Amino acid sequence: MNKIKYLVFAFTFLILASCGSDDNSAEQNRILKDPKAEILNRIKNVEDQMHRSEKIDNVIAGQALQVYHEYSQAYPTDPMTPDYLFKAGEIATAIQQYPQAYSHYKTISEKYPTYKMIQESMFLQASILDNYLNEDEKARVVYENLIKRYPTSTYATDAKAAIDNLGKSDADLIKEFKKKNGEK
Repeated sequence: MNKIKYLVFAFTFLILASCGSDDNSAEQNRILKDPKAEILNRIKNVEDQMHRSEKIDNVIAGQALQVYHEYSQAYPTDPMTPDYLFKAGEIATAIQQYPQAYSHYKTISEKYPTYKMIQESMFLQASILDNYLNEDEKARVVYENLIKRYPTSTYATDAKAAIDNLGKSDADLIKEFKKKNGEK
């Protein structure tokens, strides 16, 4: 067991041992003996902290990203893994960690093609490339792939509109909008 994992294990043990009554000792022992239960417990704790906070706390967000990543690495075939990756993408976007957000959505589209939110994941992946990473050609490829795979979805419709706007400045978009609405 490497040093960091040992410290996390020891810290978790101390926290669990110091709180609660004997009624919780069986649950605490189960968590300490089961690595998956330990990660899920950490996920629950960090999600509880995020829900209690009225605004995004970068430290807690970083902890969430770390624990979601750990889970996805340890349990890539678990049905919850794409959900945790999607949450990680949302959090990374919220704290403006766009390359990391892109990576999470890309992992979903590559490894979990049957995921319930695959279309949204693909759209968000392309949108991040388009709007934050200035990778218009990569965004176009993802948008086109989305349209090809899901031609009747609302995300395909949105992807077509996004392709039409690739490379245009905000000023160009405003000018086009005004022209369409008969404004000068």
